[in-house]
Amino acid sequence: MLGASLALLAAATSALSVILVRKHSAVSSAFNISLIISLSGMAVLWLPAFLLADGETISLSSCLFFAVSGALSPALVRLLYYSGLKRIGAPVNASLFSIYPLYSSLLGVLLLSEHLSPKNWVGIIIVIFGSILVAATSPKNGANKVFSKKNLMLPLAGGVALAGSSIIRKYALNLYNAPAFGVAIAYASSLFIYSLALATHAPTRKELSIKKDFQLFWKAGVGQAISWILIFYALSYEQVSTVTSLLVTEPLFVAVFAYLYLRKLEYVSPKLIFGTVLTAFGVALITGII
Repeated sequence: MLGASLALLAAATSALSVILVRKHSAVSSAFNISLIISLSGMAVLWLPAFLLADGETISLSSCLFFAVSGALSPALVRLLYYSGLKRIGAPVNASLFSIYPLYSSLLGVLLLSEHLSPKNWVGIIIVIFGSILVAATSPKNGANKVFSKKNLMLPLAGGVALAGSSIIRKYALNLYNAPAFGVAIAYASSLFIYSLALATHAPTRKELSIKKDFQLFWKAGVGQAISWILIFYALSYEQVSTVTSLLVTEPLFVAVFAYLYLRKLEYVSPKLIFGTVLTAFGVALITGII
């Protein structure tokens, strides 16, 4: 019961962080948002990472794999996710991004010779249908007045990057089973990537406003970090399948919070709610949760 409660709290915390970002996303770039989210998260994650890590078993190879996974997620994933957030709105973006377990399953088939059951394939079909339904609501939910279907590729590409990162992180955890430490290394890697972008791209440096953006987005960064910690502790009390099934509810929390706090920015239609629920159900079938 405690683990399930923590998993639901993690999903709600992450969703609330998304809403906090969406509220001010129009006045900042996706890069600036991603940078502040990572900086804020680092301040929260490093202390539990060192407290929970076993210094005697840390290996260089595991750190390298954690760092590579961090270049994908959170570095690339956040850029894609927050770009989608700005262009198609929070509920649609969250729902399309949440189908990343589908990519993980397909990568498992292609790279690890895993097999999908008939129930898994039914889930894939449901996810595709649910995603189409969610995408159909995009013109009404998007942040931009001029809607482009190309913008739908942003959360979808973010999901692919997250799936790839998950596979690499899983390999790193097999070498050194310290999730909190791995997440902290991944955050540090993302900051290194962002620092390279700042050093090599003058327009990005010109748009950067640490003081202003920190005031707007630090709470969301802390919220995302807390969500990671809650997930870690949820897994220590409950089975992976139970925790995963509850985390899939995040887009539903996003839709609810968007309706409550972002009525001027977002229109949450019945079609969007139905598509989100359908997508979550399909993901549950793919991952074997139900």
